[in-house]
Amino acid sequence: MTGQAQDPSGEHHQIFGWPTIALFFAICLIYLAFLKPGIWGVDGNDMLYMSQSLIEKGNFSIPAGAGGIQGPDGQFYSIRYPLLPIVAMPFVWVGITVGNALNLPVQYTSATCGLVLNILLTAATAVLVYALTLRLGGERRGAFIATIGYAFGTAAMVYAREFFAEPLLAFIITLALYLAFGQSRWGHWGTGVLAALAIAAKPAGILLGPVIALYFLLRRCSWDRFLAPCIGTVAGVGLYLAYNYVRFGSITSSGQDTSQLGGDGFILRALGQWISPGSGGGMFWYCPPTILALVGLWVLWQRRKLEFVALFGIVASFWLLHSGWDFNGWNWGPRFLVPIIPALMVSVGLLGKRWRMPVIGLIVLGFLVNGPTLLTFYQRYFAEVADIDTDLLMQTVSLWSEPSQAPIFNVWAAAGRQLSDAFSTPVQEIINNVGQPPPLGQLSKAELLRIVAVWWWFLPAAGIPTWVGVAIALTMVSIGLWLLRISWLIGLKPPLRLQSSKIPF
Repeated sequence: MTGQAQDPSGEHHQIFGWPTIALFFAICLIYLAFLKPGIWGVDGNDMLYMSQSLIEKGNFSIPAGAGGIQGPDGQFYSIRYPLLPIVAMPFVWVGITVGNALNLPVQYTSATCGLVLNILLTAATAVLVYALTLRLGGERRGAFIATIGYAFGTAAMVYAREFFAEPLLAFIITLALYLAFGQSRWGHWGTGVLAALAIAAKPAGILLGPVIALYFLLRRCSWDRFLAPCIGTVAGVGLYLAYNYVRFGSITSSGQDTSQLGGDGFILRALGQWISPGSGGGMFWYCPPTILALVGLWVLWQRRKLEFVALFGIVASFWLLHSGWDFNGWNWGPRFLVPIIPALMVSVGLLGKRWRMPVIGLIVLGFLVNGPTLLTFYQRYFAEVADIDTDLLMQTVSLWSEPSQAPIFNVWAAAGRQLSDAFSTPVQEIINNVGQPPPLGQLSKAELLRIVAVWWWFLPAAGIPTWVGVAIALTMVSIGLWLLRISWLIGLKPPLRLQSSKIPF
């Protein structure tokens, strides 16, 4: 082993510079213009309840009847993961404060503010896609296009507006790769902390530490750097086992149905996560630019084999792990593979000039696929199917459902019906009925599925006309587009170098 690791990029790239700062704020502004006014779905609300409970009671419990499992202390606990609720606490606290001050439903205001966190995380991950592409030897134009593709041409745009753990895990993994591919000893040690946090974000994050450790071993780094992600993984497992004990009185009890883990149907799930348009699958359907990642990974293999091992190792390990999990649910595209989308888009960013027009075309296609979810809840379609027939719903949420039942081919029509309901339903009626269950057999009549799913739709409840919110949202989008242009123009300039540090910026 050698004590000094070499930077695989051949030069240092600043992660903080005018192009990346402009990119971050541009993506944030555009996302925030379409911020949701609430959370639909069990997973997201569970973690919101956990964050609220941490603020108000100092524990992870959720309300009785919210779908949790009763612990030995008599309180109910979610089977979800601890890190997102912990990190979201300041955002949720602001939402609770605003709701109480304006006499608005706290469940909505705390959810809206909590959702800001995943927007910030997704924008930060997009910046890391840019920086990581440069670190791997990509050109600035390719890095910029890959970043835009990640933010607006994949399912990352959809899950930035949901309160799920995947955006947080995507950020942790991408940051760990960025640090690992550098030469800083502190950065390499930092991958150990990230390996521990990845497990707290979601147990699947246990794959991060071993992949990074293998990379350090192959790169012939010093032993302390190799051990950092290993120790982080062990610490992360220990913290998660302690979390299990706090909830359920046993380190081995997580509340998850482990019977879903097995080899039956492995091949079909492995294929379906990439090519089936059904619920929970279809990476190439819901994230079209990732199709070209196959070429990008080959380019990376030709240029930097060790970095290929790490990048492909993350992609392959997450894919194979979830191929062994018999999942189903109200998922938009490959939800469980969202953490590897940044790695795929980094490989797309390494492609040369002749690939740029195909990449741009696929990004536009990806935006059209995911675009309806900017104004509506994608869950509206599943709710409509549930109102028709339970057996039909079970077919619809399966990975290999009939293509005609896939969400991707029905979202535009369902979005149109939700918008039609929104224009015929007074906002005050939604406010007055907050928390009320929909009529039996009419799940699509739930309050959040009958609105325009953006924050400014609720402004009349605070005495502010809707058009004011629309004007603010359009201004935010306009400024965001202007910042994207600024980032593109600055990024085209050749890097200046300081003789003392030789750092381009």
